Amino acid sequence: MVTIDNICFCVPLRWGMLIIAVLDTILDVVAIVALCLELKSWKCDIETTSLIYGFHLIACMFLLISIWEQKTEFITPYMMSAVFRIIKVVRFTIYAFIDAWLFVAIIHSIILIFGLVFLVCVYFWYSKLKNES
Repeated sequence: MVTIDNICFCVPLRWGMLIIAVLDTILDVVAIVALCLELKSWKCDIETTSLIYGFHLIACMFLLISIWEQKTEFITPYMMSAVFRIIKVVRFTIYAFIDAWLFVAIIHSIILIFGLVFLVCVYFWYSKLKNES
């Protein structure tokens, strides 16, 4: 199994998880705000979206706990919610580009890029903890 010790070749993996959890929480809040701004003119399933983003926010808290507890059970919810969120973000990005909502499209494109990078880094954290146990 491939593992790395640093994120972006400079930040240790443990500190990287802290950065990812904080940045991902901020990105979730920005995404919810962007969707709420366009909600009046857009018929979207806000209940499902808020459920996915809410679950992902809780999973970010579990990722923070995994820094100190160092158990893989705390990382699994993050990886599951990240996959669901990426699927939802791809859907919203496509819809936003079709309906010409530039703000939502840009925000969700940024979230998609960061989400994929974060998911890969968290997977390396997961594999490191799995190898240590």
